[in-house]
Amino acid sequence: MSNYKKILVAIDVSDESAQVLRAAIEVAKDGGEAAEISVIHVAENFLASYSMYGYNPAIDEQNLQRLIGDELAAIVDTAGLDPDCLNLVSGRAADIIVQQAEQQGCDLIVLGSHGRHGVKLLLGSTANAVLHRAYCDVLAVRIKAP
Repeated sequence: MSNYKKILVAIDVSDESAQVLRAAIEVAKDGGEAAEISVIHVAENFLASYSMYGYNPAIDEQNLQRLIGDELAAIVDTAGLDPDCLNLVSGRAADIIVQQAEQQGCDLIVLGSHGRHGVKLLLGSTANAVLHRAYCDVLAVRIKAP
């Protein structure tokens, strides 16, 4: 395997993100000197994406983003990474992930993938789009059921 220097890891707010982070950390350690890891979470619209929190006029997009940020920081911290490596962004996930990887000079993008049927379902639409647009290597981590 190549000796990657900078790795961008895309995660969401789920227990599955720990699997993706573990895989990225293993790749980062491979080949001697550990690669630098940055973590990104992209939501098209925080209020629409996280309706699981229900409608609450006291929670505006900024407060919701802070709440989601706290959950993601805990996931990153539990994986043994510094929560300061986490970046929350609004926009179209595939576009933002590819842009951030290019801007940061990453040589690997790591993201999760669900095993379903057909190539697009196998990778998921975001993973599929990143795979086809990224200028660097992409590692799609197959999410395993607990």
